[in-house]
Amino acid sequence: MTLDQINQELANLANSGDPVFANAANQVAQMTAAAQAGQLSTEDLAELLKDMQRQLDIIDDMSQLKFKETLNTIITGLLSLAAVVP
Repeated sequence: MTLDQINQELANLANSGDPVFANAANQVAQMTAAAQAGQLSTEDLAELLKDMQRQLDIIDDMSQLKFKETLNTIITGLLSLAAVVP
């Protein structure tokens, strides 16, 4: 995933109507923006994103499965991008 695709998917989740995933998408966007602005190291960003993924593991409501999969894909994409940043 590219950063543009990630940002688009985050915006889609933020406007999904599901308060849990809208909030999570907003948190991911804020963390990513903080890392891009140099306010958060890539290591700290990666740790926060991994924590969020662990939180996603407890969501098993079938109605939220699509949102869960999308957010997990976004986080995995961001972790991959963070891994290539020196």
